[in-house]
Amino acid sequence: MADFATHLGWGAVGAGLAASATYAADIVPAGDLLTLTTAGVVGSLLPDIDLEKTVPSRALFTGLGLVMAFVVLFNFKATYSITELWLIWLAVFCGIRYGAYNLFHRRTQHRGVFHSLLAGAFFMAFTAMLLGPVIGREPVVAWLAGMFVFFGYFIHLTLDEVYAVDITGARLKRSFGTALKLFERRSIGASLAMLAALAVVLPLTPPSDDFIQIMRPAQVSQFFRERMFPQGRWFEMRAAEAVALPPTDTSPRPPGATAAVPQAADPPAEEN
Repeated sequence: MADFATHLGWGAVGAGLAASATYAADIVPAGDLLTLTTAGVVGSLLPDIDLEKTVPSRALFTGLGLVMAFVVLFNFKATYSITELWLIWLAVFCGIRYGAYNLFHRRTQHRGVFHSLLAGAFFMAFTAMLLGPVIGREPVVAWLAGMFVFFGYFIHLTLDEVYAVDITGARLKRSFGTALKLFERRSIGASLAMLAALAVVLPLTPPSDDFIQIMRPAQVSQFFRERMFPQGRWFEMRAAEAVALPPTDTSPRPPGATAAVPQAADPPAEEN
């Protein structure tokens, strides 16, 4: 399997390239590109959350604990004192970061259901729900971030399969076929549980009409046909035409003075 640095590097490259295409399509404001890129990088690390004592697993439960602690805090802002709010925040954060973390790793195994496209679909929907109804981002941004998570997830699974091929020895390692799969065949119960979790999250996601409209296959394919490669020479500047405006006199004037009006030039003297 690929190591953490490899997954992080390829996830960053893939997410950055995808965000660049999104920017060229003018789908979201430039300020949202960092959100999408971060979502792609996170997605490229998520399949290893079932590997205990690793950076992706600790980071996921730390981030989830922070988000949920503040969500709960917002609901009790006007009800309790600052000290009580601190205790509530710490209880929720520690419950997820340590309680849910330990329970999760006691019931999961590496290369299980989380190394499947079904899990990637769940995290896509979960991201859309988290950024949409929970945090309050626009539905299109929420679903695009979810799509970037799924894209990063796919990159991770593909890398693990590639690294399961021993090119020098011309053989397949024992781990081949355990990463990139639709669902977990060795544990139908785990796959059904993941499918049930996806069914619970989907109704909580923001409306997807605009996102589906943007991602129509015909529209996406037309965009890439027109913008994937330059129409003329490579790196030829194709700047938009600028409208020429008359120069403005910005020199300071005394109070009450008016701008000078340009005078018409004297007609040339007639020759005798």
